[in-house]
Amino acid sequence: MDALYAGTAHPLSPRGVFLARELGLTGLPVQHLTNASATGLAIAHEAVLAIESGRADVVLTVGYDSPERERSVEDVITGEGHHPPVVSFALWAKERMVRYGTTAQHLAMVAAKNWNYARSNPYAARRADSPVTVERVLRSRMVADPFTSMMCTPWGEGAGAVVFCSSAALERLDARRAVRVAASAFQTDRFGPRQVLEHAIVGPPQLTRDTARAAFAAAERTPSDVDIVQVHEAFAIEEILYYELLGFCDDGEAENLVEQGAFGPGSRARFGLPEFSTDGGLIARGHPGGPTGMAQIWETVRQLREPSGANVGVCHLLGGGSVCVVQVYERPEW
Repeated sequence: MDALYAGTAHPLSPRGVFLARELGLTGLPVQHLTNASATGLAIAHEAVLAIESGRADVVLTVGYDSPERERSVEDVITGEGHHPPVVSFALWAKERMVRYGTTAQHLAMVAAKNWNYARSNPYAARRADSPVTVERVLRSRMVADPFTSMMCTPWGEGAGAVVFCSSAALERLDARRAVRVAASAFQTDRFGPRQVLEHAIVGPPQLTRDTARAAFAAAERTPSDVDIVQVHEAFAIEEILYYELLGFCDDGEAENLVEQGAFGPGSRARFGLPEFSTDGGLIARGHPGGPTGMAQIWETVRQLREPSGANVGVCHLLGGGSVCVVQVYERPEW
């Protein structure tokens, strides 16, 4: 390894230099990044830049969160002057309900899909012992109207790691298992008085739209090329918004597509649209913060390695502040 990029979302998790020591990776450049929920993809972005610049050939990225003492993520966020996340995103849902007629049923459809994907993921935090129905999601405990508990991500801890390497380094490694990073785009939002009031935690929806466009342009791809997508759906309303903001349908069309079964199993064949949150997403796989982006990459790589699997995958995360990272991965043709 030529460098280590460590990332934590929780401010009380150990610093990366201590992690490097535990791994025996001493003497290397070690960077520790914190970018809220986007941390995992943010350290992946930095690894890509280090390799593209020629400063490194092989880079280890490790996302983790295991706070050294008790303090909830919600306390951290509210301590910065924000509403609890579930409240902010419930307001997103209420706004869309007025604008486009979104219902709790639509939210439950998205959540049930992701819970059922998680049933086949051995690393998921929430693995149901039987298929999850829309009715079961709707019957779960109300948290913040219109969200029930099964429409929301659980807090948790965890870790994940990804190795990035240059084409030159790949010659001495196993090229058959490699997946190509076609693009990584990283943006922050532009602040104004209205935005500070309405989108204080994760910025305006336009942030995702702009970052996705930059990533697709850099990869010389379009949304129609994509087979699988992992997104920041900490709450079910987010995934509905990202169907549109990432360019897979026009504004206001998502709910009708959800009703028809789009963005779930078989979506590519039936609708020409990608499957979303195929490992259970933040809602069911879990959202431990720092490793969330690592989990997204792991799922994308796993599917791109399948002989008859996906050819193009997209990973997307937002982080409070606000930042957005969108990455495009491809099955290579060696």
